[in-house]
Amino acid sequence: MCPVVRRIRADEALRLRAFRLRALADAPTAFGSTLAREEAFPESVWHERASAGAAGSDRATFVAEQDGQWIGLATGLAEDPEDPKLPGPVLVGMFVDRAERRRGVGVALVEAVSDWARQRGAARLSLWVFPSNEPGIALYTRCGFRLTGETKSLDRAPTLTELRMTRVLP
Repeated sequence: MCPVVRRIRADEALRLRAFRLRALADAPTAFGSTLAREEAFPESVWHERASAGAAGSDRATFVAEQDGQWIGLATGLAEDPEDPKLPGPVLVGMFVDRAERRRGVGVALVEAVSDWARQRGAARLSLWVFPSNEPGIALYTRCGFRLTGETKSLDRAPTLTELRMTRVLP
């Protein structure tokens, strides 16, 4: 059975929390945040994220679901919260369950966020990725993203640097 990619529902805050924490535990070096930081978030943060991701125009969260189980997650934000001067929307929080990788789930999530960005009238979509995330870079390259040469250090760990990739949205 093929996974279904859909926008999160506002009532799925606790599922969002559980899946996001699982992602942070599974791939701690793939995200700008940490498991400890997000475990400490009050439940209200998760309700706000789910509500905004479900219906907000400045945020859209998509889940990949198979047989009722979430197997992937990605969010589009209208602008980069850490650098709002960068133009256009940004893809954040991308994660696909290990057992489901290389089966098209990541591509489907990237396309869902890209479609959302196009509907907003965006000409391009950006993301940040760690240089050590070679599978992620390969996925994003297959989806039409290109490295820009821009880098940034993480506030929580200034020795960690992320690379910016962008995709022109036809």
